[in-house]
Amino acid sequence: MKALIKIIGTQTADGERDVIELTTDGTLEQTADGWCLCYNETEATGMEGTVTKLDITPGRLNLMRTGSHPSMLILEKNRRHHCNYQTPYGTIDLGTYTSELEYRLGDHGGEVLFSYTLGFNGGISSAHTVHITVQEEK
Repeated sequence: MKALIKIIGTQTADGERDVIELTTDGTLEQTADGWCLCYNETEATGMEGTVTKLDITPGRLNLMRTGSHPSMLILEKNRRHHCNYQTPYGTIDLGTYTSELEYRLGDHGGEVLFSYTLGFNGGISSAHTVHITVQEEK
């Protein structure tokens, strides 16, 4: 289904908190194991020309980006994962730890909430909370 997607992302690093809000059009499709949410990044996120796809299944979310900022993050509740993340300055190896992952999605939309930390070189560099609201586009 075509969807209106609102994303509120909070990042905390070095004691400073930053909130980013994005409202965009995208799609929400049910899959055999869960849901697939897909949208285009915009200039507001600094990743214009990037398509973000979230594959959401119970306890796990795969975030894949293609286009100008390709990357992949695996977020699995109460588990650590190592991922390659593409930045404008090159690829870095990141560790993720997901403390919260909940979703309530259906044929007319719903919401997704997840919290995770990112780290590299054995330390935690930032904490993130993302709340996504999906509404069927009329």
